[in-house]
Amino acid sequence: MLKLLAPALFASLLTGAFLTSEASPVQDGPTPVAGAVHLLADGRGGNVGFSVGADGVLIVDDKFDNTIPSMEAALEALDGGAAKFLVNTHHHGDHAGGNAHFGKTLTILAHDNVRVRLEAEGKPAEALPVITYPERAALHFNGERIELLHYPNGHTDGDTVVWFRDSNVLHMGDLYFQVGFPYIDVGSGGTPRGMLAAIDAVLAFAPEEVRVIPGHGVVTGLEELRVYRDMLETMIERVEELHAEGFSVEEMLEAGVAEDYAERWTWGFIDAKRFCEVLTSV
Repeated sequence: MLKLLAPALFASLLTGAFLTSEASPVQDGPTPVAGAVHLLADGRGGNVGFSVGADGVLIVDDKFDNTIPSMEAALEALDGGAAKFLVNTHHHGDHAGGNAHFGKTLTILAHDNVRVRLEAEGKPAEALPVITYPERAALHFNGERIELLHYPNGHTDGDTVVWFRDSNVLHMGDLYFQVGFPYIDVGSGGTPRGMLAAIDAVLAFAPEEVRVIPGHGVVTGLEELRVYRDMLETMIERVEELHAEGFSVEEMLEAGVAEDYAERWTWGFIDAKRFCEVLTSV
C-alpha cells in the first residue's frame, strides 16, 4: 500500500530548509508585486499576499500558527492600517495556521469545504471562516474588485484562486507549486486531473501580463505557469498509461517516466518517485 504524506506531516515539513534555494529565494519582509498587492515569501509556510490601500489590508493566507510574529512584522512594515479580511486559499496548516490568532480581529473568508475541514480538525471558533461560498465570491476593497474563484478537487477540495483584477495579480495557493512537483492531497479531495483543470481554467481567462503568486516559490508570469502545467499534464498522461499497463512505480522510473523532469522539479521531499506514487493513488 502506498504511504502518502498526511497533510499535517506535509505542512510541518514546509520550512525554510525545504523551500530555500536559488529558484526560491527567501525574503526578509513584504515586497511589492503590482498595484495594491504585496508578497511575504520568507520560506516558512505558504506565500502570503496582501492588498494594501485606503480601505486597509486584506490578507491571503496566514502561514503556521508559530509564524504569527513574522506576519505581524510584515503588517507593521506595510503600514497599511487595520487588517480587515483574511482569505484562506485552502485549509492546510502552512496556509491557515494563523487563523485562530487573526480570526479574533478580522473576517475570514474561504470555500465551504475549508470550514468543514477545519471544524473536523477541531479548530476553535475564531479559526473558522465566517463567510464561505460554494463557487465564487467578490470583495470590493482598496479600489478594486477582488474575485475568489473556487476550482474543485485540485490540490484539495477547497481551493480558491484570488484574482486582484485591477492590480492584475493572481494568488493561486497550492494549485501552483513553482518550486517543483506539486503535493496533491488525495485524502482531502485533491486529484491530479482536477489540478490540471484548475490551471487550464485560469489560463483561459488570465491576461497575458498578469503576475502569478504560487503557493510556494517565486512570483512568475503565465509563461512559467504554462511550463508547470505542461509538466503536470505530461506526467499524468505518462503515469496513467504505464499504470494501465501494469507498471509499478519503480518500473515506471526505470523506464524513464520522469527523466526529463526529475532534476528541475524535485524539491525537498517530493521527488519523481513520490509524485508518481501520488499519481497512481487515484
